[in-house]
Amino acid sequence: MPHLVDISLCLIDVLDKLPAEFPQSVRRLVLYADVIKQDPMPILEKLPCLVMLELSGYKGQTMCCSSQGFPRLQRLALRSFSTEEWRMEEGAMPKLSHLTLWGCEKMSKLPDGLLHLPSLGHLELIDMDQISEDDNTLNELRRKGCEVHTLFFAQVNWE
Repeated sequence: MPHLVDISLCLIDVLDKLPAEFPQSVRRLVLYADVIKQDPMPILEKLPCLVMLELSGYKGQTMCCSSQGFPRLQRLALRSFSTEEWRMEEGAMPKLSHLTLWGCEKMSKLPDGLLHLPSLGHLELIDMDQISEDDNTLNELRRKGCEVHTLFFAQVNWE
C-alpha cells in the first residue's frame, strides 16, 4: 500500500507490538488500544511523512523518542498512557507545534526534551492534575511563549 496516507485503528484490546513496517507514505495515524505493550515510538518515529499522530493505551514504564525521529510531525496526542518517564533526545520532533496529553496518570513531570522543540506553541493537559504548576518544564515552556491549556473533568459542572 505505497499510497496510503491516513490510518485509523480503533477498538483494539491488546496490541503486543506494532508491525515493524508501516507504509512510508502515512501522514496521519490514529491508534486507540486498551493496551499497547511495547513502546511504539521507535517504529513510528521513522515514518518520514507522518504529520499527525494520536495514540492511546501504551502501558510501558518508559517511552523514548530519538534524535532525528518524527521529522515532520506537527501534532501529537497521547491518551491513557501509563508512562512514568518520557525521554526525548535533542533533535526529535523538530516541527511539533501541538501536543496534547490526556489522562497519562503516571507521568508526574513533563519531559525536559519539550524545551528543545522550536515549534511547540500549544500544549494541552487534560486530566493531568499530577503535573504541578511548579513543574520546571511547564514554566519554561510558558516563558518561551507556549500556550498551555489545562482541563480537569473533576472540575467540570455537568448540570
